[in-house]
Amino acid sequence: MLKSLDVGFNFAAVKPESGPRRRWCIFTSAGDHNAIRLWLKGNTQPRWNLVIAYYGDDSEEFSELAKVSSYAFRTKGGKFQILKKLVTEKPEFFDQYSHVWVCDDDIKMSAAQIDEAFAIAEFYEFWVAQPAFSPRSKISHLINEYAGSHCDYRLVNFVEENTPIFLREKLIPFLNVYNGSLTGHGNDWWYLNFFKANELGHLRNFRKTNELGRFAIIDRIQVINPHDVEKGQREIDRLQPLAERYARWVEVMIINGLVVFPQMIFASCKISSHRIPGVPVTRFDVARRIASSPIRKLVRKYKKLSADWRKKRKATAVAGRIAQ
Repeated sequence: MLKSLDVGFNFAAVKPESGPRRRWCIFTSAGDHNAIRLWLKGNTQPRWNLVIAYYGDDSEEFSELAKVSSYAFRTKGGKFQILKKLVTEKPEFFDQYSHVWVCDDDIKMSAAQIDEAFAIAEFYEFWVAQPAFSPRSKISHLINEYAGSHCDYRLVNFVEENTPIFLREKLIPFLNVYNGSLTGHGNDWWYLNFFKANELGHLRNFRKTNELGRFAIIDRIQVINPHDVEKGQREIDRLQPLAERYARWVEVMIINGLVVFPQMIFASCKISSHRIPGVPVTRFDVARRIASSPIRKLVRKYKKLSADWRKKRKATAVAGRIAQ
């Protein structure tokens, strides 16, 4: 494993580990309350490299994390901010990898789950994917909660910023335009806008649907995103208070013309039924979504008109009895 130095942001101090080259990488910014050792438990031969940017103040904890990581360094900031600076200063850093998992340090998952998530993301050539969150998790977006055993993965237009697995050839172009100004809110909307996930499901884009991107939530793998009460004070709040993070996101959204859009599920799939690599959000999936949307609108409109008609009829009857 790496024998890294206790430095600020000196990437020259990061040395590659010896041994076989691995094509998968987990990148995380870690504090003192992390679940990283759980990721490695019982896995003597991981199929992926672990890169840790430590932002805590405990030198002993940093030393222990360095022992179990492939690369480690000390710095402050949010994980996408650090990732941006890392790629800016060392553009070749991730060149050996096909996929980079940009993961929160407190996500509870096993080594076997990590292996399988990488394997599924690679097989289907998803641009960005994430594991589903167990019902025991903190759920910030309902779309990310485990959907049930009827599907192994869902094709969607939203992947949350706490657990995205990126195709490396897509991550690097995004980081080239990302300016690192967001600490921990809005990064997901930014990269999804960059990949044009907001254009999926629109009739005007029907003919180029297969060119827009591949995004998935992998229900075959359930991980736990711990509730805030389990973690005590959120370490990200020490970097920047929540109100300031939201305010900064609004500013970035306006400056860069970014949009927040409805989260959609285009298809729920079983791996046994889709053995072909590189399954995109197909035109059939989007056509089905487009077709179902007007139907739902018509049903809602019919119900409203029926309710209004019943109210008007009742009011007329009451007025007639009063007149008598």
